[in-house]
Amino acid sequence: MNDQRTRQICLYGVLAIGFFLPVVRSVGVLVGQIHLHPATQGRLFFKVVYQIVGLLSLYFALRYQGWRLKDIGLFLEPRLLEIGHAFALFFGAIFLSLIPYFALGQFAPHKTYDSAALFGTSVGFLSILFVLLNPFHEELLVRAYLITEIQGLYRSTTLAVILSVTLQTSYHLYQGLPAALSHVPAFLLFSVYYVRTRRILPVILAHMFLDVTALAAYARGLH
Repeated sequence: MNDQRTRQICLYGVLAIGFFLPVVRSVGVLVGQIHLHPATQGRLFFKVVYQIVGLLSLYFALRYQGWRLKDIGLFLEPRLLEIGHAFALFFGAIFLSLIPYFALGQFAPHKTYDSAALFGTSVGFLSILFVLLNPFHEELLVRAYLITEIQGLYRSTTLAVILSVTLQTSYHLYQGLPAALSHVPAFLLFSVYYVRTRRILPVILAHMFLDVTALAAYARGLH
């Protein structure tokens, strides 16, 4: 098996493990075949385990190819400037998402979904663990690894960014099409930043800030 074939199998295998179920579920919700229910402790536990399995599949795929996490841009010693970048990405993502969110809302009503389907009916250990793991799971697999490998395999940064943004949008379709599309500018911002810097930790942190903000807003609404 040649090197290119190995890389393709590893890439598509990791993506299938990490996102096949979320994409199918999200599309099913969009077309009305699957209905969202509040996340029980069992469902939250499954989500956490699913994310860990996805991250482990990435780790073993990299090890199999003789790579390290640093080869896809994960450096766990953040520079002070990168912390600033993370906050800039966080506020930039919010701003860029608000514009299409309200613009698209003029043409199609936003489908509301119960945040309890994500976080459960109360905020506890599993909810917090899910929110902290999710940015690593998404950004390492769908951003750093996918973009790096598509660039290496097909010599196209444009294709790599398009595939990354498309895949990430697809598993957010459970929020409704307008809401999912409103995330595209933020996903594009994250992808462009990664392509230009080859550093994924600021993107992970920015994504984490977004998720923690959403969880905090949900927790406040419960009270």
